[in-house]
Amino acid sequence: MNNRTRTVLIVDDDPQILRLVEKMLRPRSVKILLAPRPSEALAICQSEPVDLLISDLAMPEMDGTRLAERVLKLHPDAAVLLISGHFKDPPAAAKSAQMRFLRKPFFPSQLMEQLRELLPG
Repeated sequence: MNNRTRTVLIVDDDPQILRLVEKMLRPRSVKILLAPRPSEALAICQSEPVDLLISDLAMPEMDGTRLAERVLKLHPDAAVLLISGHFKDPPAAAKSAQMRFLRKPFFPSQLMEQLRELLPG
């Protein structure tokens, strides 16, 4: 059994959202990495294992769906939680067991529920 600490990468171009999600996850026993841009997230993924990507859908450099596709190529077993305040409906890809969607604003309990489902244990 692998006892490695799980790693969560949070990507959002809004620094307040980055810090808010980080604060919500801090009580969990996970390693938290932050990236304000998709390019930084991809650079992190080159050197760090990623178990869960939490990404905004609407970002200037690259949308969250495209970022998720690229992260999953590097880390095929990772889970993805896409978040957005701009889209009401989840993208088609976010309807799988590996990828989910959460609409902003959300309550900490909603985020924790998604985290329990995507990172069990």
